[in-house]
Amino acid sequence: MKKVSVIIPVYNMENCVRDGVACVTGQTYQNLEIIIIDDGSTDKTYFKCLAAADRDKRIAVFSKNNEGPAAARNLALRKATGDYVYFFDMDDYIKPETIERLVAVLEESGSDLAACGFEMFDGKKITRNIVKEDGYSRTGKEARADYGEQLLMFESRGIQGAPWYKLYKMSIIRRHGIEFPPIRYGEDDVFIARYISHADSFILTGDVLCRYYINTCRRFWDKYRYDMFDTIREHTMYMLDIVYEWNRDNTEVRDIIYRDYFQKTFSSLCVLFNPHMKLKKKARLARIKEIADTFASDVPTDFKSPHVVAELMREQEYNKIYYRILLHVIKHWFD
Repeated sequence: MKKVSVIIPVYNMENCVRDGVACVTGQTYQNLEIIIIDDGSTDKTYFKCLAAADRDKRIAVFSKNNEGPAAARNLALRKATGDYVYFFDMDDYIKPETIERLVAVLEESGSDLAACGFEMFDGKKITRNIVKEDGYSRTGKEARADYGEQLLMFESRGIQGAPWYKLYKMSIIRRHGIEFPPIRYGEDDVFIARYISHADSFILTGDVLCRYYINTCRRFWDKYRYDMFDTIREHTMYMLDIVYEWNRDNTEVRDIIYRDYFQKTFSSLCVLFNPHMKLKKKARLARIKEIADTFASDVPTDFKSPHVVAELMREQEYNKIYYRILLHVIKHWFD
């Protein structure tokens, strides 16, 4: 039975430690190495993780200065000794058979990456199941030539996005020095694309094994910061560099990345209305101008977005952008 390294970055998550650890230690696949990296928590997270390690000798806990989940995961990768890697977040939920099933799919197929489906949870109920196309497989060469379907996490053939619905081979990560980039948003996306650059194949299972927590308005305010756009832009440029290296002529893939860039830019505009920031209208407008001008200069002239705000950015209609974003925020205030 091969060893799976389960990597868990944590930061100020003391209320999630008990259930999160139980979710992993309760896996039916027993040969686990559970590496928890405390990213400079200021609450009792680190001590609760140490207590969990006392109860289960498969758990190792390390502490570092706060740099974000990318640096925490990179440290864990350097310490990991498993044959496979599974990334878990302490506030995630996975079914008890998740790791066992992903290992079986990977080994039975001989692939380099296995991905499963997941359910979408709004805090009260399951709103949707994202079911992957069972048994769907592609070679790395095929995927790199035309990666469009794989970019779409919430579609049946998507493999990008969050890392927790996939299992990776440590040998590929080690051989090619694959790491998470030093950004605080979208680092998962870049890691996966870097991995696919060196994978010979991937496979999907139709099993729905994980849970995706939908961001409510409150979660959104708590999670993202004033500089969200800057990190989004870095993430987009990382992704474009990778897919251009694969196939610069595929404008369909390029446009999927730019549409994602717009959607996340739109979210970064919404962040400016976070009541905790206490920004005045003048400060919001100045930041909207900065974001809109940067976005408009980044996207190619032949890129078409169906969203009116994207066109307003090109037209430098900053006041119109302001009120459209404000109306959107008000509409979703109680989501």
